[in-house]
Amino acid sequence: MIAPNSKTLLIAQIVAHLSLIPMIIYGTWWMWAISVGVYFLNGCFGMTMTYHRLLSHKSWKCPKVLEYLFTLFATIGLTGPAISWVAIHRKHHAFMDTDKDPHSPIHKGWFYAHFLSMFAKVDVKYAVHLCRDKFYTFQHDHYFTINLIYATMLWFIDPFAIIYAWLVPAAILWNGGSLIVSTSHRSKGPHNDILLAVLVWGEGYHAEHHDKPNAKRFGKYDIGGIIIEYIERIFTPSSVGE
Repeated sequence: MIAPNSKTLLIAQIVAHLSLIPMIIYGTWWMWAISVGVYFLNGCFGMTMTYHRLLSHKSWKCPKVLEYLFTLFATIGLTGPAISWVAIHRKHHAFMDTDKDPHSPIHKGWFYAHFLSMFAKVDVKYAVHLCRDKFYTFQHDHYFTINLIYATMLWFIDPFAIIYAWLVPAAILWNGGSLIVSTSHRSKGPHNDILLAVLVWGEGYHAEHHDKPNAKRFGKYDIGGIIIEYIERIFTPSSVGE
């Protein structure tokens, strides 16, 4: 079993970024379309809607089967297990843009905030609610095993699919999410960036997010928020898992 520590996650992301080279050389339009589609799954459903708004801020509720499915989408994005990600993000909100902020570009520099945030210290006390859930402890302990199973499935479909349906979308996700941290935090505070709001499923409304971190939707072009509202209209409160 490969431990989901900072070094292994960095190596995984280096490989994901290097995969852009053969994708640029050999990738067809439909391969790029699949990459964007997988980025929609791991970025919008996985990171924006689940890791961020559901698990970190409890902004909305959905049936557990959807929560766990969307978490698996986030898993193949190579941004780390939910327990670690949520703990770091909650600490970021607690100490935003101070020297205790785990990935402040103001105090740690743009490069660290953008590429090396996996080295931020994980204080598990910020994610106790996930540590009590066996699904999330399993995801944490077997994070890379889940990814290798996914990669193996892709290999049997098409070996090059490992690049266009896993590694390239993971590289896109890392940079999209990191831009919210490294770029939208500037001049000693969070800012709204409408282009990033469109490209990163609504996360670019970053000033709005820090003003109202528990909101489920932040603006007109918040795709993640729109989907959350749609899902909540489908499921009545009595059918939603606690």
